[in-house]
Amino acid sequence: MTGDNDESLRADDEPAQRPGAAGSALARPRSRAHPGAKLSSLAVRVRERYAALSPGERAVADLILAFPGRLATHSATELAQLAGASKATVTRCFRRLGYDSYAEVRNEVRREQLWGSPFYLEHGSNQASTPHLALEGHVAADIELLGATADALAAVDLGAVIAALGGARRVVFIGYRNSHLLAAYASSQLALLRPGVELLPRVAETLAGGLVGLDSEDLVVAVGFRRRVQTFQAALEAVHGTGARVLYVTDLTGTAGALRADWTLTCHCRGASMLDSYAAAISLLNFLVTQVARELGDAARHRMAQIEQLHGELGDLV
Repeated sequence: MTGDNDESLRADDEPAQRPGAAGSALARPRSRAHPGAKLSSLAVRVRERYAALSPGERAVADLILAFPGRLATHSATELAQLAGASKATVTRCFRRLGYDSYAEVRNEVRREQLWGSPFYLEHGSNQASTPHLALEGHVAADIELLGATADALAAVDLGAVIAALGGARRVVFIGYRNSHLLAAYASSQLALLRPGVELLPRVAETLAGGLVGLDSEDLVVAVGFRRRVQTFQAALEAVHGTGARVLYVTDLTGTAGALRADWTLTCHCRGASMLDSYAAAISLLNFLVTQVARELGDAARHRMAQIEQLHGELGDLV
């Protein structure tokens, strides 16, 4: 949706008192340098000052807390209509929260969306009348992500990536939060084909214990999709000191971090829902492992045959 020319918060009637000086309960906090460093400034302001708002302003605040993502796409006038309030009430509400302009609020919400907070990616709008129609839209969005990811990889030397995955002495996977699930999937599949594949940190060990001994013959696969933890960056800084090569699998926001890597594979993950989609990432990892199997040939087939023989002897699969 497009906004009208209401970026400033100068109300047409009943102007609200400007926030007070430093120390006042309504003084505007300074902007955060990095979104996600703590609970959103907007949500914090609303909850801290909710009791001081008028009934009309509370209606606006309720809408903000329920669907903050709408502030990125709706104008102040549209927000007022959704809240059943006047534009002047919206103006007063944001000024009481300490914002100088609607653009300031919108930019904050858009930063949170870029950072990947599901709370800010939910708009509360019904895009399909039935679950089946919603599923069709969901699948169509994932197909677009697959195509966009393939396009983004056009300039990457995938042959070199595949050779490194198959030929490195050790292949160490690192990932946190949702990225850990992707790293675990890829490492388990690659371990079917070749030895020396590890997922760090190992159980009952620290990350340092797994990183020790890495050198230029080794490959670290860093899986880091948005909402990365600080430990991830620290781990990669430690890896760079070892001389090991780095394959970085990330999303569009990861490429701006200037993370030193030999190869960067960028996957599109912004799908149809408020939660990121990892369909393209899983597909890419599946493709890479399959290509490594072709690269290793008989060695990979021999290892898989040995694993299957052990499965039969152990009876661990049904």
